[in-house]
Formats: sequence, structure tokens, C-alpha cells
Amino acid sequence: MLPKISDIISFFESEYADIRKQSEWDFSGPQVYSGDREVKKIALSLDPDRNSIKRAINKGCELLITHHPLFFRASKGLLCSRSADKRAIEAVRGGLDILSYHTNIDMAPDGTNAHIRRLLGADKEKGFIVKEGSLGRFKFSVFAPYDYKEKILEALRVAGAGVQGNYSGCGFMSEGVGMFTPNENANPFIGEPGVGEIVDEVKIETVVREELMDSVLEAVLKAHPYEEPAFDIIRLEDGFDYGIGEICRLDREYSLAGFISLVKSRLKTDDVRTNMPDTEPFSRVAVCTGSGASLWKDCLKKGVKVLLTGDMKYHDALDAAEAGFCIVDAGHQATEEIYLDRLAEVLKNRFDVEIHIEKRSMQIVSWG
Repeated sequence: MLPKISDIISFFESEYADIRKQSEWDFSGPQVYSGDREVKKIALSLDPDRNSIKRAINKGCELLITHHPLFFRASKGLLCSRSADKRAIEAVRGGLDILSYHTNIDMAPDGTNAHIRRLLGADKEKGFIVKEGSLGRFKFSVFAPYDYKEKILEALRVAGAGVQGNYSGCGFMSEGVGMFTPNENANPFIGEPGVGEIVDEVKIETVVREELMDSVLEAVLKAHPYEEPAFDIIRLEDGFDYGIGEICRLDREYSLAGFISLVKSRLKTDDVRTNMPDTEPFSRVAVCTGSGASLWKDCLKKGVKVLLTGDMKYHDALDAAEAGFCIVDAGHQATEEIYLDRLAEVLKNRFDVEIHIEKRSMQIVSWG
């Protein structure tokens, strides 16, 4: 069955790359959305530039998904004199909707930084370069008659409970017996007023994100046969911290030249520069796709002396070098465009759609 655009939005924003994780300045989500409809063909591109929009339309795609947003803030009107507005109008005329997922993809468990780390053959260390925030969550438990467990589990799943990283429908179920005595005002599903009952039941436990708790509880109460179901809601202390970049440990120690060679090979680029001629051999490295050179001080605080990123500026390069910190700049485009291959795999595994990857034939910024 063909997915609808709303299905794809829900997948990205609630399951794959929690939309709440986007940075405050970001504007991820629908950029051009003409209304819900089925999708047969999806184009993927780093940017919603004119060429990507034209190619997607020419290939008969109904949807273009990009990493960088078409708009970086809510639009206050469409003017053909503005580049982004002109592209939006072209998309509408061509019957193309556009979704963009930016910093929430960067910070996702299977996002851009995680993809680069895996390409380098590195393991992730706990934490990130800079903490952005924390998402609250609850432990939710409900008791139900044994024969109703499937109905309750389905209600939990549909309401969004049990999502843990790249997994959904997570939880635990145990069997036991429930005891209760209805009073004279009760309308029991099992038994009758004044008579004690012992019933075979299951306890279903799962984790629920804070903003979904009300809808999850409502869905369970609707699906539950009891007049007054028993359930527990417990706020968890840890929540889900999230942040920018990853701290990684490589499979062995590398010289700077050896690491640059690895980056060129795995990211398929020859445009790599650095702010230092050499460093001591290292096995720990920070990764921040896109424009992350300014984070070098945060890396240094975590005991990391090498950062792989893009968009290195002169003064960041100078100050970092004087502090003995090495920035390896593989370019904004090269560190993010390669993620489109992974995103295509994810979408193909989840939805029955045709995927077209739109990559530029050359780096926009090149050092020759």
C-alpha cells in the first residue's frame, strides 16, 4: 500500500528524528505542503535548490525530502523576488511537496553524525560535543485481562508508546492474577457487585514520551474493557539527553595524514584541509557534520583534540592551532550529502516507494 505524505511526516518527526530535537533557530518540517496524498516517488537532495526541484518534477516525484530547509524561518508571504519563495512557487506549480529535516536529523540516533561515524569504522562514546536539551519520558504500566492483551498492545503502538531509538513497539509483558470486588454502584466487565473476583491478567509496561502521555492514556482507556482500569505512570529521572555532534573512538591510532586519507576514502572527497601540519597519533575524534568548526573549544573540554567537520573559518583555525587542536575540514557538502544514501535505505525499508537520490556532480565549495 502506498504511503501518504502524512505517514512520512509522522515517521520522520515522531519516530526517526524527533522534531523536538531541532535547534531553536531551525525550521525543519513541511516547507511546501499542498495537502495529504499518496506518494509513489520520492526525491532526496541535500538542498531544495532549483535544479533538485526541477529534476524531481521531471522524474514524476510527488515529494522532495531535503536536509537543509527551503525556509529557515516561517514565511510571511511569497515574493518572486526572493530565491526561496521562487523555488516554493516552482514546486507548487510542478505538483511537488517539500519536507526538510535538518538539525533533528543531525541529532538523531541514525542521523548524519552517526552515519559518518559508522563510515569511519568508529565506535560512539557516551555523550556528544554540546548538549542541546533533554526530553522527558514516563514509565507506563497497565493491567488488563489476558484475552485483551493484543488490543491493548495495538492501542499503545498506534498512540506512539514504546519508541526507543531506532526501535518501536518496545515494552515488557508479564502474566499474573488481578483481584477486585465491585461495589453496588459498579458496572463490572467481569463479575457482579459484591462478589470478589480473581482474574488472569497481564501487566504491560512501556516507555512514553512526555508529550504523548495524554494521548496514550486516552487510547488505552478506550481500548480497555474494564470500567476502571489499573495503571501506573512514573516520571523517569534520566529522560533523553540530546546534543550536537558525536565523540568517537577509531578502530586504532591514526597519524593525521592517515586519518585524512581515511576521510577522503570513506567520504569520497579529495577536498580536505586542516589547520595543522601534523599531530600526535590519536584514536579519539569528534564528528560534527556541516558547519561545526566553532565547536572546537567544546571538544577540547571533553579531552578530544581532533574534530572532523566542515566550513572552517580562519580565526577558528588559528585559535584552535595555537591551542594544539586540529580541525579537519572535509566540507559542508561532503559531510552531509553522503547521508542521502543511508536515508534512501531507511525509506525503502519502511515504505513501498521509488527513491531518486539527487546529488551534485561536484562540490559547491572546492579547494582544487
